[in-house]
Amino acid sequence: MHDRTHIKSSLAPRRPAVPEAFNDIWNSWSLLPGENRVEFDTIREMMVDEVKPETNLEWLWLLDLIELSWEILRYRRLKQRVLESCRSSAIESILLRLDSMGAPDEASSEVRLHVRRNVTDWGVDPRAAVEIEARLRDQGFGDVAINAEVYCHAQTAFGMFDGLMRSAQSRRIALLREISFRREFKWRVEKSIDATLERRHARNRRGQI
Repeated sequence: MHDRTHIKSSLAPRRPAVPEAFNDIWNSWSLLPGENRVEFDTIREMMVDEVKPETNLEWLWLLDLIELSWEILRYRRLKQRVLESCRSSAIESILLRLDSMGAPDEASSEVRLHVRRNVTDWGVDPRAAVEIEARLRDQGFGDVAINAEVYCHAQTAFGMFDGLMRSAQSRRIALLREISFRREFKWRVEKSIDATLERRHARNRRGQI
């Protein structure tokens, strides 16, 4: 069993080593508070295994690819946080509409204050949350309706994050294409050189005959 494991590990492709010139950059990535270093290192290793950089220029491009890939994941997580933060404002907006119906204009400030207290209770008191959500369902505001309200409140932030994600994705695709084109060109040049040498050797062999 030990021998089989050793053979299997020896046949596994080796991960390219980081060039010494890039060690400082490689070890100085800055993450935002709350971000997971282990997850980042996993993404970084996956990118190295996928791209397998062959030159210093490709290592530079890989640094950008890692950063862009992490940014895309970051924006997705931030979008989720936006949804969570906008849920309370959505609940407040719905309750305000319900409680304001039929109320005189001079009572609007009191209604708003009452609604804000309810929303605060909804966020910290599970029993209050159950009661408020039951009331909303009775008024026709189920999960789907509340989610729709949440997205209305989050649309500005979502537009910003979607724009950032599209930009990062486009730049990542462009870098991957550049690496692919560069390798394709290198392969074609080497193939042409090999073909030229082969023809030259063939002529020399015919001349010797």
